[in-house]
Amino acid sequence: MKKVALFLLVVLMASGCTKAPPALSPEAVVAFQALRVIKVLDVVRDAAIAANELSPPAISTNDTRTVVLWHKVAVQTIAATPGGWKPTVKASIYALSCHPQAYMPGPGIPLPDACTPQIPADVNARLRPYIGLALVVIMEVQ
Repeated sequence: MKKVALFLLVVLMASGCTKAPPALSPEAVVAFQALRVIKVLDVVRDAAIAANELSPPAISTNDTRTVVLWHKVAVQTIAATPGGWKPTVKASIYALSCHPQAYMPGPGIPLPDACTPQIPADVNARLRPYIGLALVVIMEVQ
């Protein structure tokens, strides 16, 4: 657990210090920010894969497959909509994990009382720090 906390601290520090170079065009800044988000989504996917490779697996192959497919669709969404992917990716994180920070209610719409994540509770608990990290990076993107 200490290794995970240290890793998260290093990644958060690195992500907070990463700013787009000032000489970039507006389109390049969008691409730069999208790449940062894709890299942190890769961390969520890689954590699921690593947990599946343990002996015995900490995450089942089917649950790992769910995370990998979610990652694939999120990356495809970012590539297809460079300027407008944020709400869709956050909604996909909410559908995957029911993480409350990923929920994007409309005006006057509260957080639902119940949510059924696509991954089981134990998998959700294992991936929650990585999903939280992804949400922090997503929130930094303008």
